[in-house]
Amino acid sequence: MRTTTLLLMLGTLVLAGAGCGGGGGGGGGSTGGVMPPTGGSASFLEVQTQIFDVSCAQSGCHVGAGAPFGLDLSTGLSYGNTVGVPSAEIMSFNRVTPGNATDSYLYMKVVDDPRIMGDPMPFGNPLDQARIDLLRQWIEDGANP
Repeated sequence: MRTTTLLLMLGTLVLAGAGCGGGGGGGGGSTGGVMPPTGGSASFLEVQTQIFDVSCAQSGCHVGAGAPFGLDLSTGLSYGNTVGVPSAEIMSFNRVTPGNATDSYLYMKVVDDPRIMGDPMPFGNPLDQARIDLLRQWIEDGANP
């Protein structure tokens, strides 16, 4: 019952234009409709549609010319803005290093790694474990397009 109430409240915030992180699923253990990677692999399309589109590429966040640090995660731009691109906060880390989620700054921001600068992402609405696992698996699989 508590999870259902929380999900309904979260859905209301998303529809009201809550901004960054609006569809993350709110931590907890709920998968929020996210399917775990099939066959032990994850695709970039799954990452785009289940993470970036609903939790990052929102008005006022990582979309358009005003995206923080130039990190536009919109469909068609996100791959080129993340894979093999140095982080603007700590340039010794790439945003995504194929095969290495642990040292990929995007993953570090999502899991609130102590090495990050600034706030963890998505701001105010952390990803649930299923989405974190999806992101990690995609990176570990080689971060293919």
